[in-house]
Amino acid sequence: MGRRLLLVLLALLPPAADAGPDRGDCAVPAPRTDLSHCSFAGMSLAGRDLAGARFAQAQLENADFRGAILTGADFRGANLKWAHLNGADLRDADFTGADLFHTTFDGARMERARLNNAFMFGTNLIQVQAAGADFTGAYLKDVLFDEADMSATRCHGCFLRSGGMAGARLHGADFSGSDMTGLDAEATDFSGARLVGVRFNSAILRYARFRDADLARAEFTHADLTNTEFGGAKNLPPSVAEALMRYFGAEERR
Repeated sequence: MGRRLLLVLLALLPPAADAGPDRGDCAVPAPRTDLSHCSFAGMSLAGRDLAGARFAQAQLENADFRGAILTGADFRGANLKWAHLNGADLRDADFTGADLFHTTFDGARMERARLNNAFMFGTNLIQVQAAGADFTGAYLKDVLFDEADMSATRCHGCFLRSGGMAGARLHGADFSGSDMTGLDAEATDFSGARLVGVRFNSAILRYARFRDADLARAEFTHADLTNTEFGGAKNLPPSVAEALMRYFGAEERR
């Protein structure tokens, strides 16, 4: 009877909290270990398998992670200024609140990565595969997303001034409330994207596609709309409709 009662009481206890990964060895970094106490500033971890490793708040300035396997790694609040993550596998990695000043991600796999509220001034994300990633609240001034796959990404209220995403793919992405003033988005595909309240003022949008995109309250003051495609776009702002009418009118008079 006493043993049965003990088993019942144990079953009613709440599950033990996840203690997280074991403390790792800074000299021999390994996957699924806690390396947040380590400083890898200026060091090379290129090509290493560090999947699931914890680097939260770690000093990683100018570190070299090129080609490393970092799936599910935790970089929350880490200092990654000038770090190199070119070609790394960063699927499901968490960079929330990280300092990514002039960090390079060119060619990296970043599907479903979290970059919420990250500081990304001058960050390079050229040709990254970032479908489903979340950049909400990130500071993205002078960031380069050229030819990146940003399908189904979220970037609510992002600051994207003066950067570039020429030739990028944003199918079904949600960038509502973001500031894209002065952005170079030539030939970028925004088809099906939610772009409510986005500021495209003075942006370069030549040959961009907005098919079936939601443009409610979007602003396009002084934007370059040469050969921009708006077929099926929802809530097309009156200023854009008027600009297109003037453009096609001028073409007919030639």
